[in-house]
Amino acid sequence: MNVVVYDTGMLMALVSQDRRAHTLHKGFVTAGGHQPIVPGPALSQAWRTSPKTAYAWKRLLADIVVYPAARTRLPADQAARCLPCAGGMTIEDWKTIGDMIGAAALPPKKRPDPVDALAVFVAAAHGGGAVLTSDTDDIEAYAATLPGADVSAVAM
Repeated sequence: MNVVVYDTGMLMALVSQDRRAHTLHKGFVTAGGHQPIVPGPALSQAWRTSPKTAYAWKRLLADIVVYPAARTRLPADQAARCLPCAGGMTIEDWKTIGDMIGAAALPPKKRPDPVDALAVFVAAAHGGGAVLTSDTDDIEAYAATLPGADVSAVAM
C-alpha cells in the first residue's frame, strides 16, 4: 500500500494556504485510498490555537488520519481502515525509531529529529509511500536506515 505522510513542513504549508501544498492535498484526498497520514508529534509541532488558522485546521483535520490513532472507541464509520493504523505503535516500534535516529547519516549541522524518523517509519509500516516535507535530506537519511523500505521524500 502506498500512502502519503505529512510532516510538520507540509502542515505549515497547508495552514499558511500554500497553493502547491493545497493542490497536492486535494489530489490525494480526491484520489481515494488511504487518507493522508500525519504523525501526532508533527501535528503538535505545527499546531497553534489561533482564530486566523482555525478554519484551515478544521478542514485539514477532516481529511487526514493522525497516527497513532486515539485509543477511544470510534463509531464503525470512523474506525481505522487499515491494519497499521488500527495497530498503533508498540514498544518495539519505538525502539526501531530510536535505532533509526542513531543510525541516520544526517547532513552536517543537522540534529536528530524523532518526528521525521516517525514519519518515515509510518510510511514504511504501510508498505511504503511518500513523506511530504521541507527536510528531504533528513527524510532520505532516515529512510536509508530501513533497508527495503519504499519510502521517498517529496520537497514542499
